[in-house]
Formats: sequence, structure tokens, C-alpha cells
Amino acid sequence: MEKGRRLLFWAGILFVFAAASVVFLEARGLEAQANAPASVRVDGVIIDTLAGYGKLELPVVTFYHDQHTDALAKQGKDCASCHKKDADGKLSTKFMRLADESAADIKEIYHSECLGCHQEMADTGQKTGPLDGQCRSCHVDKSEDTAWQPIAMDLNLHARHVQATGGDEKCATCHHQYDETLKKTVEAKGKEENCRNCHLAEPTKDETGLLVSSYSQSAHSACVSCHQDFAAQKKDTGPVTCAGCHSVEEQARIKVVKDLPRLKRGQPNATLLVTMAGDKPKASMGPVAFNHEKHETAVNDCRSCHEGKGTMDGKFFELAGDMHLRTNMQGCIGCHDAKQEEKLVCAGCHGQMPVNKAPSQDSCAKCHDSSLKDLYIDGAVPAKEVAAARAAEAVALRDLRVATIAVEDIPETVTIGSLSVTYEPSKLPHRKIVERLIKDMQGDTLAGYFHGQDTLMCQGCHHNSPASKTPPKCASCHGAPFDPATPDRPGLKAAYHGQCMSCHTAMKLEKPSNTGCGDADGCHKTK
Repeated sequence: MEKGRRLLFWAGILFVFAAASVVFLEARGLEAQANAPASVRVDGVIIDTLAGYGKLELPVVTFYHDQHTDALAKQGKDCASCHKKDADGKLSTKFMRLADESAADIKEIYHSECLGCHQEMADTGQKTGPLDGQCRSCHVDKSEDTAWQPIAMDLNLHARHVQATGGDEKCATCHHQYDETLKKTVEAKGKEENCRNCHLAEPTKDETGLLVSSYSQSAHSACVSCHQDFAAQKKDTGPVTCAGCHSVEEQARIKVVKDLPRLKRGQPNATLLVTMAGDKPKASMGPVAFNHEKHETAVNDCRSCHEGKGTMDGKFFELAGDMHLRTNMQGCIGCHDAKQEEKLVCAGCHGQMPVNKAPSQDSCAKCHDSSLKDLYIDGAVPAKEVAAARAAEAVALRDLRVATIAVEDIPETVTIGSLSVTYEPSKLPHRKIVERLIKDMQGDTLAGYFHGQDTLMCQGCHHNSPASKTPPKCASCHGAPFDPATPDRPGLKAAYHGQCMSCHTAMKLEKPSNTGCGDADGCHKTK
């Protein structure tokens, strides 16, 4: 009996030792796999291929790509060590294969190739990754713990690629269409489309049954291969590492093209926007004269406004959703609201203004031009050239200067002293504030177009009262103490502080400080 207890005791000791050893080895494997915290890395590739074949036995693998390419480079090896090239000479994004055969084959490729490479390095005394049996060192899901940032082929980056590949006549370097007869991709001059028109988020089959790679797969295969080819020719080229494209620091270093050329897609300088019900226009409010050329300078790419597939006959893309929804960032109202938040001078007023659930008829007429309704009488649709000409006329007539009242009509200072008890009355440099706001807004066509009324600037502070050169005092509405029955109408003290402090916060003004009541640069002086 005593002998049996001793055996169990030593067996337990051996088990604890073995378990501790496994944990230690796996920890060392993880240490070798990542030289920096995952939260600051951008090269974590999640390998979950087998999830498409059924439930995974272990968590997905987080693979640090740049770490491995750096290690291979030190050995004089390149991407071909892990990736094969297809018939067109482009690197496959798949590991050591061009296509997926079966779950068993894929699993065998990963385990034999990855672990085999690690074992070869270990045998020669080199620092390496996890070895056979250290499963959890690879199978760790860190998909949420990354600094990876998406990158888009915006207008600036597109212009740089046009310059690098030889100009507008070399579009086929990147753009192509699949020819069913020839069974290959060919140049389609004048019919180039956005890559995402064919390459979607996941691999798909087109109407002919052809398997079309995902956008991610096609982008990495085409871009990295091209960059490598340029590098082999000793030419300036783009990055071939994850961090080169997907880190915030590297994206900030992308050179900006001066005098960005206009992307030529057959789009008009100006056009009329009107809702269509089938083939009939709905122009009861009047169409919107839209300055397309100007809006192109305010967005990063065409997909900022457009989505879906289209043709070159003027309907290259369909508009994305309701243009009036504030939640639709591809619509007019949503985009304009976002611009107001971005620019601090706008945020001071617009950050506090209530959203009108039912806009007035006057606000609708700011965009919808009733003088253009004659083009749509009895359901008629004007020719594209006619619509463009009338839209251009309407756009040219717009006064885009920010309107304001005469300087002498703006009080130089305003003394706020009705609540003065502990502090001296506050002297507001009224004219200076208004002039600074006007100065910062001038030159902004969005602000100019929507601030065409001379007293509109006053409404930022003097809200809920008729626009006037002599608006009523704040106490006219906020003189009574706060009443829970009217929660949107604070008392006078709260109204003053809420209005002034909220504006300073939105505009990120440090002086006067929101909390420095009696400071030297504050609003009040202690009695």
C-alpha cells in the first residue's frame, strides 16, 4: 500500500514537470514568433482556410508575415520560398500551392512545410518558431489585437501609379477584362472599371462559371508581384511588406501629387440630379444642379459617393442609398454633416445645433432648383448634353462668398453681467469673434453656398429666434429657472455656460479655459 502511494507521488511530480515543460516550450515558441507586441504589429495574417471545410479542431493561426519575410531575406531567400507563381507570373496568395484541393492536403502542406522549415533552422542552431508538438504556439487567435489599417487606391495613389506605369495609355497594366473566347484577361481600352466591380470580398463565380478571386487576393497578388518586378529592374517602387501598406506611419509617408489630375471616366463637369421612378423623373421639388468637378476635389475616390457596377454611358455607378439620410456617409447630407465635424470653425456652431426632423421648404430649395423643372414636364427626360449645360449655368450663378452684416452693425463688445455676484461682468469680444469665424470660413465653397444670408452667422449663438441684426437677449427665453416640463430650455446660467463652453470645446480652444473661471485668461474676474 505504502509502495503504491510512493509511485503515485512520483508519477504526479513527473506529470507536473512534463506539463510545465510543455507550457515553457510553447511560451518560448510564442516569444520567437513575435518580436513586438501584437497590438503594435500590422502583419498578423489569420490563417483560417480549414474553416471552410468544417468546424476547426483548434483556434485559427495568427501568422506574422513580415517577421518571416525578414528572416528569409537574411538567408538570401524571397517570397518564392513560400508562394508559387501562376501562369501569368503572379504570386499566389496561398501558401505553397496555387489552388485548394482538400482539407487533408492543406493541413499537410502547412504542417510539413512550416514545421519542417522550423526544424531545419533548429537543427543548425538558429532561432526559429514553434516545433512539432507545440500546437498552441501557432494556434492563437489574435485577430482583434492589431494595428493593421486598410489602404485604398484613392485618387492620389491612383495618380502616382499612372505616372509610374507610363501614363493614361498604360491602363492595361492594372485594368483588364476576362475574354471568354480567349480564356484569358485582355485589355479593354475605355472600359476600365474599379477592381471591386469584379473582385468582391469573397471569391465568386461569374455568369460563365469562372472563379473570380477576392479583392484581397487579387490586390496582394497583382500589387506585390508588380512591386517586386519594379524592384528587380532597380526602379522606384511600392512596398512588398504588410507594414509598408498597412501601418499608419507608412501611410502618412505616401507622397501627395501636386495638381492632382482629374480621373477621366467620361463624367460631366456638372449635371442634374433627379429621382427616377422607373423611367419617369420625380422632379416636383426641382432637380439639383450638382457641381461634379468640384466634388471630385473633396473626396478620396469615386466610391466615396458611388457604389455597384455600371457602364460608361453616364451611369458608371449607381448612387448609394438615400441622399438625405444623415447616417449615409455616401449621401449628400451625411457627407456634409461629416465635413462640419471635421472643420473646427464649423463644429463650434453646428455641434450644438439641433437636427431638424422636418426641414423647412426654404432649406429644401437651397439644393432643389424649381427653375429647372421645365426640363421634366410631363415626365420628359432631357438629353445628357442639355442637362449638363443647364446644370453648368445654375452652378455658375451661385455666389459662394460667406455673407455677413456690415462691420459697423456688429457690436464690438457685449457685456454679460445680469448674473454677476461672485465675479465681475464678463466682457465678450463680440466683433473679434465674428470676424474670426468669417475669416476662417471664407474660401470654403460648402460654407459659402449654405451661408448666403447676411444674418445666418448670428444664428449659431442666437438660436430659436428670428434672424436679425438686433436679436433678443438670452434672458428673453432663458430668464426663468429650469423647468423639467421644458427640458430643452435651461436656465440663464446654464444657457450661457453651455453655449460658450460647448463651442470652445468643439473648436478645441484652450483660452479662455472652460474651467478657469477667474484665471488671467478666463471669462470672469473675481470681485
